[in-house]
Amino acid sequence: MTGARVTEESEMSVVELHGVLAVPLDGKEGANGFLDSPAGEALIATCGAIAIIIVVIGIIRMVNGIGRGRPGEAFKSLVFALLIGGLLFNLNLTIAAVGAMSGLIAKVFESLTEITNT
Repeated sequence: MTGARVTEESEMSVVELHGVLAVPLDGKEGANGFLDSPAGEALIATCGAIAIIIVVIGIIRMVNGIGRGRPGEAFKSLVFALLIGGLLFNLNLTIAAVGAMSGLIAKVFESLTEITNT
């Protein structure tokens, strides 16, 4: 890396910069450590509260749907409320699931590039 320096005679000279300015990180340490920080714990608590509210609303919608004579729609509403609530309630599981899905998608794209030879 090079940088510019102005000397007293107003001449530009190039100086070699030595040393590492920043180490590239993949971000895993910061992302995994965030949930252990105070802000991460507040996020976990907020997501847990939202998850409970979503599940309660799903149960209420299920009861109303059955009362209107639509049990299929009511069951679907409950299943999706439980799914979203579960994802919000356990963020570590959600992060692991997103990592697994991204790994699976990466393998699919790698196999596609091997097949197409591009």
